[in-house]
Amino acid sequence: MSDPYSQGEKHMNEVTASVAQGPNGETAEYVFVTPELAAGWLQVNVEKNRNVKKSRINGYVRDIQSDNWVLTGEAIKFDIDGRLIDGQNRCHAIVAAGQGAWVLVVRGISQEALIVLDSGSARNAGDMLVITGLADKADAKDVGAIARLHVAWSAGDVKHAGSHIGGSAQLTKTELAEAVMNIPNIEFAARHARGMYRYLRLPVSALGVAFLAFSAIDIDDTAEFFNRIRDGIQNGPGDPFLTLSRRVTNDLQAGASRRILPGQALFYLFRTWNAFRTNESLVKLQIGSPQAGFTPVPEPR
Repeated sequence: MSDPYSQGEKHMNEVTASVAQGPNGETAEYVFVTPELAAGWLQVNVEKNRNVKKSRINGYVRDIQSDNWVLTGEAIKFDIDGRLIDGQNRCHAIVAAGQGAWVLVVRGISQEALIVLDSGSARNAGDMLVITGLADKADAKDVGAIARLHVAWSAGDVKHAGSHIGGSAQLTKTELAEAVMNIPNIEFAARHARGMYRYLRLPVSALGVAFLAFSAIDIDDTAEFFNRIRDGIQNGPGDPFLTLSRRVTNDLQAGASRRILPGQALFYLFRTWNAFRTNESLVKLQIGSPQAGFTPVPEPR
């Protein structure tokens, strides 16, 4: 087998750091990986490697092209036979981005090491927010969920009540951190939404986004809106809060097949808010269907 590490090395436009030697012949070094070098490494990808993750690759591409790529210490790894055993998503991203990136490269991983590779629990986005001080531990999960939904809604990706937030809409950890820093009062929104969940069983992410959106329009009306949900204040047929409460209860009683998704929850909350603000009688919250088309999520006013 040809040496996979030499493929594309001539295209490197940066000087790599010195090589560190492990006790059993392993080596580690920081390498500026060009698209050509990454393509060469993918040619020696180990058979039966995990499936590539397109959403993760897309996120890496955005980070690389926006100069948000950071060295995390997570390595691209090769085994003792020179096969790529970890890092295929990063290699695909560098190729797709059309520009290089610095990565840590570890070579000479033994068969014994392969047995325990990736067996630990990986840090998730919530862990990242806690470690970087962007959110308290109690709030981190909800802050992350609110930030993701807020970015998707602000970008116009939550178009209708059947919208799913996932796939290419997922944020990288760098993008998530930037979103959290740029959304004012997001931690307060997370705590408020978590408290409101006891009274209205909608996703905390949607309750948080609604709180942020409504607060930007009218603070007093926002307080009254959520206080009426909390206190169960309803004025009979046509009252938007009664209609909202009944619709959510009916959905939840229908079971898992009617799980309330964030896009659907935003439709419920925004439609109710608009009716509340205009004193409109609201007797139904109709989301539509895949066959007839889903109802658009209105802009809160």
